[in-house]
Amino acid sequence: MLGRLFRIQGRTATYNRAHRIAASFLIGTTCVALCGLGHQLYKAKTEYLPDIRRRGKERLEAALALRQTEAELLEQQQSENKNQDSKIEKNQNEDEHGASASNEDVTFDYPPIKYEYLDNTADIQIHSWGDSIEESFEQAAMGMFAYMTDTDLIENRDMKQIDIRADGDLQNLLFKFLCEWLEVYGTEDYFIPRKIEINLFDRNELRIIARGYGELFDLSRHTQGTEVKAITYSNMQIHEEASTHDVYVIVDI
Repeated sequence: MLGRLFRIQGRTATYNRAHRIAASFLIGTTCVALCGLGHQLYKAKTEYLPDIRRRGKERLEAALALRQTEAELLEQQQSENKNQDSKIEKNQNEDEHGASASNEDVTFDYPPIKYEYLDNTADIQIHSWGDSIEESFEQAAMGMFAYMTDTDLIENRDMKQIDIRADGDLQNLLFKFLCEWLEVYGTEDYFIPRKIEINLFDRNELRIIARGYGELFDLSRHTQGTEVKAITYSNMQIHEEASTHDVYVIVDI
């Protein structure tokens, strides 16, 4: 009986030692695992997390830079399209009415007056002269506008260009030259040039390219004279043989 009791107690003591050893092993393993976990967390905090933040910041900066570049490209494209539309509109306007540009910053000397008005039944005759036939043509056109308003009050704010061709002779060329400027006046909101200069005078092709510098007629600032209604062939004269290259043209008022 006692022997059996001793054997049972011996087994119990063995079991208790085994349990203690197992518990110690589990505790040790748990501590090692916790230490490893703590090491990984520390490493993540000191190494991985800053690297993740750095890479995230780089991605964000790259995305912002890309958006800024796209916005700049879009703005540049819109500006180019706007400029292109402006050029197209300007070319269309030049095709219809000749070149036009702002000349507020352009300064030049205005030509001396080389024209006069001669009485004619119901109409007016313009007599112009110059050092060349080109200047006489210019003076005739400026005299026509000066009859409609005091051109000394006209400022150099705009420019119009004409390009005309004629058939026959210089008289037809003069007729079309003056008619074209009268049409510019009527279709361009009463544009009045104070200075007209011929850039091309082709006798063979009977062609003239000329520019007029002035502004739109404003009744609040400009005097109102007698409006020229039309150009006539009546008693039109061009005297190229004279040193003053006299030109005579009657206009309908």
